[in-house]
Amino acid sequence: MKTKDASQPQIRYFGYPISESLYGQVVATINQIRQGGDPSHLCQLAADTLIAITDAGFYAYYERPAQLANISPNLKKATDAGIHAVQKGIHVVIRKLLKNRKQKDLDQLAKNFSYLICVADADPNQAYACFRLAETLYQRVVANMQRVHSDPKVASYRQDVIESIEDLIGAGIDNFYTKPVDRADIGRITRKAADFGIHTVQKGSNAVVHRMFKEMDYATLLPMAEYFETLLHSEVQTYRHRYLKSGQVG
Repeated sequence: MKTKDASQPQIRYFGYPISESLYGQVVATINQIRQGGDPSHLCQLAADTLIAITDAGFYAYYERPAQLANISPNLKKATDAGIHAVQKGIHVVIRKLLKNRKQKDLDQLAKNFSYLICVADADPNQAYACFRLAETLYQRVVANMQRVHSDPKVASYRQDVIESIEDLIGAGIDNFYTKPVDRADIGRITRKAADFGIHTVQKGSNAVVHRMFKEMDYATLLPMAEYFETLLHSEVQTYRHRYLKSGQVG
């Protein structure tokens, strides 16, 4: 493995670990799209894979934090309803967006997948679904997480934590939706419907964040911060960089 140049700025990522089977599914989808074939089958395959990645994200970004928060049954029921509506909305957007795509759009999607999946430098068997973070956002999230470690007066920085999480959601939507859609050749009506769907998703996600964090005490927020820190990565490479550019097969 090449030694990293210490003079080069680190690339920051935010993302969650994915199972070996899901990693294999993503790689298989990339390879099948690159090989070509029946577009309708490839569209279905791509949609299934993207939905699987998204569903894994719901566990990492909602179910696991909800477990750590140990929220009341009534609040859990309310947030479950909200997040399931968001999840269903994302599924609809993905199906609509990836229906009847041309091969050139599928090729672009395969490329997006290859950047979406990252592999740990120290362990090629450990994969993540990641997106690249701007350094300013990365540093702001780190600063807020560090503050949680040192300051039990949650009320003084609660809003900063909420805004950081909202910005991470926004960055995820930008990387997983806005940028790929901007590069895709889709009609105005389809784009309008997809934009409305994703706007609803973002609004619903932010509402769930506010509901979960607005009254969270310090004893609950601390393990939450520690968990979110595990989702920040520097020592990883994208699947495309590690394998495809060198001509290897992952």
